[in-house]
Amino acid sequence: MKLYVGSRDYRPEGYKTLDIDVASGADIIGDICKLSESVAPESCDEIVAGHVLEHIDWPDSFKAISEFQRVLKFDGVLKIAVPDVGLLSRMFLNSASSDFFAMGLLYGVGGRVNKFEQHRYGFTSGMLLEILETLGFGNFDWWNSDIGDASNSWVPQAQSRNTALSLNVKATKQRPPLVDQDALFAQLIAEPLGDFVDLAARLAVQGDRTPSPSESPRLYQRIHMHLIEARQRVFYLEKQIAEMSK
Repeated sequence: MKLYVGSRDYRPEGYKTLDIDVASGADIIGDICKLSESVAPESCDEIVAGHVLEHIDWPDSFKAISEFQRVLKFDGVLKIAVPDVGLLSRMFLNSASSDFFAMGLLYGVGGRVNKFEQHRYGFTSGMLLEILETLGFGNFDWWNSDIGDASNSWVPQAQSRNTALSLNVKATKQRPPLVDQDALFAQLIAEPLGDFVDLAARLAVQGDRTPSPSESPRLYQRIHMHLIEARQRVFYLEKQIAEMSK
């Protein structure tokens, strides 16, 4: 099955549609943060989430990506599109851009009419890669949408120049998650401002195996930093004990 989530009134050919809004008339009415309630595990060949994740609070948006991982088959493809917060940040620094216009794109002014259209979080490409690697995805690439939705968004700029607004990341489910998804979600709830990779590394250190550099270079590096710090603390304590024993 190919699944198109957050569909609103879009009906792309060859996809089952899913939306939380009953008024959307989607094939499946459901919450992508609880996707397993409406979609069988490992039943999807492809999931498209075009400009959906920014409408969900953090870390619930991490939970949604975890649910995508659960219902995708191995070698299944996930296509995510979100507003490019890196680009929007640069727009605020560009005197040729209207700050009001950029701010409306960042926060989603459509939320005034439809509460589901309000933006509640944002992502950069680095943030998405860190999350996806930790959840067992790889083979990253960019993708172009064949659907006339926000994944094809372009922002008009001064001097007739156009800049792509949408950050479109494609990934393949290659392996099980590198850390326990539910434990990481609980940790993110406890520390919502914490660094994602650091929190994942703490859990990985407690796990049965250390991810390899090829699985997630970022996580591998952070785990070893934690291990080095732990060894340093042990060395310090041993030194203190030895001096006290003299």
